[in-house]
Amino acid sequence: MNDTTESPLRCYFAFRSPYSRLGLHKLARAGFDGDLIVFTGPPEDAPFNDPTANKYKLAYYQQDVFRMTVRMGLPLALPDPFDPDYRLANLSFIAAQKAGKGLAFALAVSDARWGQGKNISEADVLAEAAQAADWAGFDADAFRADDSLAQMIKDQRAKIAEDGVFGVPFLIDGRNKYWGQDRFDLWLEHRAG
Repeated sequence: MNDTTESPLRCYFAFRSPYSRLGLHKLARAGFDGDLIVFTGPPEDAPFNDPTANKYKLAYYQQDVFRMTVRMGLPLALPDPFDPDYRLANLSFIAAQKAGKGLAFALAVSDARWGQGKNISEADVLAEAAQAADWAGFDADAFRADDSLAQMIKDQRAKIAEDGVFGVPFLIDGRNKYWGQDRFDLWLEHRAG
């Protein structure tokens, strides 16, 4: 989908989340043709419950992410740094989406981060992801200077609130909502009839 047509089928994702990566892979394998929306945090009236702030939840996630990633047949490498600046990756995703390469680029960036442990705040890492996504339009300096890309991310904040998205990955198909990549299996079952 392009940036001017809203689909009843949309998925919110974030490069910060290893579960978003798994969800994106499930969607790609299913031939997803909806809208992808970069999640930059919950609505203003909802707190961000950072899972890394709870040592017990973080320990569980480390175990769970490993088993879920192995189950999907994907490599896993913890990223370094763990929490980089996501601005350029998000701006680049918006540009890739406008060029019709959104899902491919989101997968390539997510794989660079969670499959290879790379720092996705670095322009050369994102350029490699663009190449892997078969997208020739990557230009970090242009994206940083393009106010329209940043505005699109700001505009998506309203959609996050409207849809009541509180975490990622979050899939919406009409009135049905699916939070978490494991719930995407329910969506696939529903779509299969």
